[in-house]
Order: sequence, then structure tokens, then C-alpha cells
Amino acid sequence: MTTLIFLLIFFFVLLPLGRVAWAVWRQYSMLRKQMRQAEAFGEAFRARQQQQEQAASGHKTRKKKIGRDVGEYVAFEEMRVYTASESTADDARGTTTRVAMESQVEDAEWEEL
Repeated sequence: MTTLIFLLIFFFVLLPLGRVAWAVWRQYSMLRKQMRQAEAFGEAFRARQQQQEQAASGHKTRKKKIGRDVGEYVAFEEMRVYTASESTADDARGTTTRVAMESQVEDAEWEEL
């Protein structure tokens, strides 16, 4: 009779409580694992951010490779030269654009195969 009562208590009380405890433990361990992964990701992100900040601050303090006293300053001015082989074209906005006409290649010989 005591064996029957023990088996009933085991199957209807202890086994379900054990299953619930096991499910809670699994969820807790998965949550701990996810938290460790998130912390590792956060540390990697912060390290990467610090590297970028150091690179950016290092880039600003870098000296010029060629000094200002080396070489000459050359002032230049853009000039437009229009030839007779240019035409004008209107685009969709109504502005006129000058387009240079390319010469055609006329010395090519065609041969039938």
C-alpha cells in the first residue's frame, strides 16, 4: 500500500514538478547564454567604436607629407573653345547644352564573309 501511495505521489506530484523545474532551468540557462552573447557583442561594438574614434582623431592630427614650401603655385583659368563641329541640344529642363560632334570613321573597309 505504501508503494502504491509513493508511486502515485511520484507520478502525479514529483514528476510534473521536476518537468516544470527542468523547463525553467533550460529557459534560465538559454537566457544567460543570450545575455553573455549580447555582452560580448556590446564589448566588440564598443571596441570597434573606440578604434574608429582613434582612427578619426589620428587622421585629424596627421601631418602633410609634402610641406607648403615645396613646389610652386600655378594659377590657371578655364577657357572654352568652340569649334564649328559643335551643336546645341535641349534637355528636359529646357537648358541648352553644347555637344561636340565626333568625326565619322570613313576609311573602314567592309568585307562580306
